[in-house]
Amino acid sequence: MTQEIRDWLKHNPAVHALMDGENRLGNLFPMEEALVLASAFSADRKTRIIIKKDRYAAQQLYARLNPLVEDVLLFTSDESLRVQEIASSPEEKEEQLDVLQQLATDEKPRLIITNTAGFLRFLPDKDLFASLIFDLKPGMELDMASLKKALNRAGYSKVNYVDRPLTYASRGGIVDIFTLEYDHPVRIEFFDSEIDSIRFFDENSQRTIQTTDCVRIVPATDLLFTENQVAEIETKARDLLKTAVSRLDEEAARSLTEQVEEDLRGLRTYDTAASLYRMFSLTSAASLLDYVPGTVILSSEEEVFLAEKKIRTENTAFAQELVTENRSLPVYTLFHDLVTLEKQRPFQVIHQFEDLKDPIVSGIRPVDEVREPLDIFLKNMREQTWFAVSDTEAKLLKDRAEGRKIRRVEGWYYEGFRTEDFDVYTSRELFSKPVRHHRYQKTFKEGQMLSNVLELEPGDYVVHSQYGIGQYLGTVQRTQKGRIQDYLHIAYRGQDELFVPLAQFQLVRKYISKEGTGVRLSQLGSGQWQKTRERVSQKVEEIAGRLVELYAERNEEIGFAFPEDDALQVEFDEAFPYTPTPDQLQATAEIKAEMEKAKPMDHLLCGDVGFGKTEVAMRCAFKAIESGKQVAFLCPTTVLALQHYKTLEKRFEYTGARIEMVSRFTPEKKLKEIRKGLKDGTVDIVVGTHKLLSKTIQYKDLGFLIIDEEQRFGVEHKEKIKEMKNSIDVLSLSATPIPRTLQMSLIGVRTISQLNTPPAHRHPIQTYVMEKRSTVVQEVIARELARDGQVFYLYNHVSNINAVAAHLQAQFPDAPVGVAHGRMSRDDIEQVMLDFAQGKYKILVCTTIIETGLDIENANTMIIEDADHFGLSQLYQIRGRVGRRDRIAYCYLMVQPRKQITEQAAKRLRSIREFTQLGSGYKIAMRDLTIRGAGDMLGPQQAGFIDQVGLDLYLEMLSEAIARKQGRMPVKKEPEKSAAISIGGYIPAGFTDNDGDKLALYQEIRDAKTPQQLEACESRVTDLFGRIPKDVMELFEQRRLDLFVMQPGVAGLKETPAAYVVSMDAAWSGSVDGRRLFEEVSALSRQVKLRMKSGQIEILVDRKSRRPVHLLLELSKLLMQDSLKKTAKGE
Repeated sequence: MTQEIRDWLKHNPAVHALMDGENRLGNLFPMEEALVLASAFSADRKTRIIIKKDRYAAQQLYARLNPLVEDVLLFTSDESLRVQEIASSPEEKEEQLDVLQQLATDEKPRLIITNTAGFLRFLPDKDLFASLIFDLKPGMELDMASLKKALNRAGYSKVNYVDRPLTYASRGGIVDIFTLEYDHPVRIEFFDSEIDSIRFFDENSQRTIQTTDCVRIVPATDLLFTENQVAEIETKARDLLKTAVSRLDEEAARSLTEQVEEDLRGLRTYDTAASLYRMFSLTSAASLLDYVPGTVILSSEEEVFLAEKKIRTENTAFAQELVTENRSLPVYTLFHDLVTLEKQRPFQVIHQFEDLKDPIVSGIRPVDEVREPLDIFLKNMREQTWFAVSDTEAKLLKDRAEGRKIRRVEGWYYEGFRTEDFDVYTSRELFSKPVRHHRYQKTFKEGQMLSNVLELEPGDYVVHSQYGIGQYLGTVQRTQKGRIQDYLHIAYRGQDELFVPLAQFQLVRKYISKEGTGVRLSQLGSGQWQKTRERVSQKVEEIAGRLVELYAERNEEIGFAFPEDDALQVEFDEAFPYTPTPDQLQATAEIKAEMEKAKPMDHLLCGDVGFGKTEVAMRCAFKAIESGKQVAFLCPTTVLALQHYKTLEKRFEYTGARIEMVSRFTPEKKLKEIRKGLKDGTVDIVVGTHKLLSKTIQYKDLGFLIIDEEQRFGVEHKEKIKEMKNSIDVLSLSATPIPRTLQMSLIGVRTISQLNTPPAHRHPIQTYVMEKRSTVVQEVIARELARDGQVFYLYNHVSNINAVAAHLQAQFPDAPVGVAHGRMSRDDIEQVMLDFAQGKYKILVCTTIIETGLDIENANTMIIEDADHFGLSQLYQIRGRVGRRDRIAYCYLMVQPRKQITEQAAKRLRSIREFTQLGSGYKIAMRDLTIRGAGDMLGPQQAGFIDQVGLDLYLEMLSEAIARKQGRMPVKKEPEKSAAISIGGYIPAGFTDNDGDKLALYQEIRDAKTPQQLEACESRVTDLFGRIPKDVMELFEQRRLDLFVMQPGVAGLKETPAAYVVSMDAAWSGSVDGRRLFEEVSALSRQVKLRMKSGQIEILVDRKSRRPVHLLLELSKLLMQDSLKKTAKGE
């Protein structure tokens, strides 16, 4: 703050009144309150707790105070326990814990801003909270078990891999912890009962970033109870339960008892479920006053008391509801109350209105936005005007000021203000741009991509290609010939069991079929599975025949082969302002390769919403126009067409290409010009809705068609597209491909590329399913507005939509509400959408018209009413409208209270909740396939055939049949050569007890195709699990020997009772320098012998030698050296 302003404030009567503890201040506007508080704090350095009525008001005051003084903390809490229990915000929880930790460990003067609910919230005992904050250093005596116990006590939840804050994982000799203190999780490696090393690692790749010499672990929850509190709660709960049960019938009594027992068990096991908060009411809980000394200021007194009343009424109603549903004991005191807290520490108050008799006025007033042109404003401004602007903005002002002095303040202000002596303006008033400021930059779980589409869980059904359908029960260890090995355990009909060695896991695949089809397990050795396969096989032959006819027409060489990339194309690709993801580059290369073939392309590009499909499409479009072809970009809705049009216009700006847009917005006159341009070839790219398919539009030379969200077009449009596909290259973009197209591409009838890498800093969308109640809706919207965001409110009934909007507007008078639905005129929809994108509306009430493609970066909350009425990919698409940037987004699926929803709808809502990872569009389509049933791909009838063998096997059979029909013999994969010796090796429980990890580890070792890849895999495993034990090392050694046997020159490796025998083939044996080989081998060990057998050299390693396997590995390295070959001279 500049000295003159500081001095002026120092003598301000309002500041003195606040410092003297007077209660006569009133009617302060937000910036005025911030300046008065900041000035008082700078003068006397006294701690003050300022209570605002709700979260939004607290956030607004914090935003203004934060730039003015160093030590400001914001502590807010949900006003509704209902929302907190169903949809607690991970961000807010982190912020609360962060503040509590600072208050518990560092007592210094500060300003704490809280909302009424935050001030009245029950908190854990301060000493207990402080005792759960501890530091870890290398060399410390501590064993893994004690650390895990401490983490559990502090509220960390155990996961397999740590990918989000407040979790921990342990495997091998390692414990990973994601605490709020740091941006990345920490990995603690133990050696026996001592900490060996501490390092930070990347939560996405799980690989180490850097080591560190000390970390602080802080509690992961504020639902912490001392042992005495737990005992007291148990006694009271059982007494209350006894009384309550005596008044209930048997069924109700049982359900209440179960619920209470579950809660008490949760308390004893340190569970962190939000519902345990209500347990605080059965004991004496701490409040914010126990954590902070200092003056409490109610701002304003009237509003805070009103807010308390509202909190009490609402939460009592919620508690009452839980009691009537037998889900809770009759406890209704869920917060502290102001009257009791005031007895503990008297409050100072600021009033809502000025004092009538003797008002104290600060003389600080708001300034208005500058509406006139800058030069006029600068000419007429007061002599004493200060500016809080950036350097570039200051330069702009100086250029316009015609010699008038531009004074800049030190530091930064949230907004401007004026006094009788001077004015202060910020860029907010001068350049009317909303100020973005982030106060909490902890990234919350950037998306974790799923690699295998459907992971195996115990209890899943699986298909073994020889033995049929069974149920997977998990992995087990069994001893064979004195060696322990890992097996997949699969149950079949009639108590039959099958054990498949984990090393052959690829013979087993997950069984996918329509949900709700009863699964019939096969019987081992009954021959019934073979019959089923034959039956399905006949059906598959028919389908393959039809498919092949359909696609044979397309594969004729009648298309246009685009030339390879040239310098111009490279320049265009490099002009992309962001770094492309590896997937984008690969997909672009794959599509360009298809375009360069002479047959018409039909390619599907799957990628989640916002993963960069448009950029890939634009690169390919450039290739087309550069070869003199025209490009049509087809979109399902006008709004989407407009968005793509703008993107294309910007991206192609420097190329000089002519881009036009055809939609119902295009005026007739303009449309005429575009038609003419398309016919004579002067228009290069045309973007539009299905209007592009009408007969009136003719192209000079259309060569490339891009279809966005193909699944959204109607049947007749699809037929029209199909005709076009026969002669030109087509690229379809989709986030959720429809099951049928998915099947077509899964079996290689269409080519497919996938974008799986999320752009940097994207988070999965937090999704909640809840009953609709207006208080919940209000809380959720307030939560988004408090972080300066925007809200989509999806209400799919046009008849009543304006009433819904009016109701929301009444609840949030200062947040403008917009409405968009399909019956509005097209211009109006566009206008509303554009206004919303520019932030003129804070809340948009709309129908599913937003489903496709609108990208509004500041809208990160989506509320969907009657979510049970939507299809799965539709829900997924709608939800994809939020979460496009680096903030956490929330999606609330609301269903009507007490409504029985259909089983299919319940499954859909469950699915969309499960798939919160990024990039799950592809998986949604797979899941949709299982919910809707895959059906007969070419006909409407639903075929049960897929269900008989499972989707994977069906597709495999189909692609083989297609290959046969097309006269290509399906290529039988040669089995990999492997070493015919078994070293053993398994994964002991101490290393990891997680089946998924075991499977992944076997898969990773098996996927290593070169010694380098195997080494990389070994270093990754060491990083993730700590030191590799001998049993696991043997798996790596086995693979090393397999890789050696695959090398040219090696004929095989087998074991006899006495020795391991390596045989080299005749060509190698003929080209080797025998004497040299003999010398090298003798130098290696005496236990190794050489012999010649029918023209092939054999090397024998004695199995009785000290470390025969180690010797064998050394030998394998030696035999691959070029120096053993005969030289020309030596012959």
